[in-house]
Amino acid sequence: MPKSYFSVLVGALGYFVDAYDIVIFNIFRVESLKELGLNEQEVLSIGANILNAQLIGLLLGGLFFGFLGDRFGRKTTLFLTIFTYSLTTFLCGFVKDPLIYLILRFLCGLALAGELGVAVTLVAEQFPPKSRGWAATILTAFGISGVIFASLVGKYIYWRYGYFLGGIMGFALLLLRLSVNESETFLKAKTVEQRGNIILFFSAWERAKRFLVLVWLGAPVWIVVGVLASFSYEISKSLGFGPVLVPTATLVTYLGVIIGDFFWGAMSQILKSRKKAIFISLFSVVIISAGLLISPPSSEAGYLILLFLLGVAATNWVVVITTCAETVGTNFRALAATSLPNFIRASAVIFIEIFKNTASLSISKLLVPSICLLSVSLLGLFLLRLIPETYGKELEFLES
Repeated sequence: MPKSYFSVLVGALGYFVDAYDIVIFNIFRVESLKELGLNEQEVLSIGANILNAQLIGLLLGGLFFGFLGDRFGRKTTLFLTIFTYSLTTFLCGFVKDPLIYLILRFLCGLALAGELGVAVTLVAEQFPPKSRGWAATILTAFGISGVIFASLVGKYIYWRYGYFLGGIMGFALLLLRLSVNESETFLKAKTVEQRGNIILFFSAWERAKRFLVLVWLGAPVWIVVGVLASFSYEISKSLGFGPVLVPTATLVTYLGVIIGDFFWGAMSQILKSRKKAIFISLFSVVIISAGLLISPPSSEAGYLILLFLLGVAATNWVVVITTCAETVGTNFRALAATSLPNFIRASAVIFIEIFKNTASLSISKLLVPSICLLSVSLLGLFLLRLIPETYGKELEFLES
């Protein structure tokens, strides 16, 4: 097997485990916290705090492991991230206290941050411009199926065993990582001093602006995943049906996410334009979320169909992350591509806090997330003009 293809395979398997570990708390939130003695209100509020801690860990870890990826190499960084999140996930199977649970999920989020961005960077640098998008699409579309597996585990396996399984899969992945080669593009730039400098990266306004716009463009999917799916139990009860259990909601949402991941990645290749694919994705979310405000679902089946459609429409982030990797020079590429998905994930903290603090109001718990989704997507359509078209761009360049 060609070395570049092997990198895609291992990257996809890595993202599979990464995706499993990222959502496993969402799936086990209600079951695990009830077993730890929390009541219904605490399951929502403390559960939201633990989820936010994990997302903040992802944000900080994106910066830290992005820096390591540019300073010490893509392969070394991936090895370190997998070991750390495998260990912390395994330890979650022993928790008996919500505070320890929160600390472990924060540390797990810190390590999980490095997987996707560094893997996409490594693959992007090993493929020619015309096939780079296909490679990244295959990696993410297959890898995200780890969430489907996690949802099935949540349905049929005791929650502590689910954490043990996640840890074991991660340790097994370490063996495969040993066979992956370092990026030749990184090796050529290894002598450059200003590699992965976080302050230097964000001090250039044009570069920072493009990065923040890309975060905004990818945010809608994490309103869907982080709020509408993760709190389906509470939202469906407020609508007068269900409850829609989180494992079921996550399973259906991520079926849509997998299709969306592949569809929008393929569209960007077929249209030969990253920006056109992102525009159509955001426009689709605007249409669906506007319809949601006019006519909210009235049954469990209707809610699940909504999650599936939004999963397909909103999952443009393989295109967004690929655009980021193509926009940034080799000396900052791992930092940017690793930080970006985790800034996107961490954006959910804002929407989770909004949801948590409006959940006690005498309105449908679906209303506020729907308004957030519509607003973010609409503004994204206007912000899209601020980023360049990157399809077909060569990657062997450095930035000051």
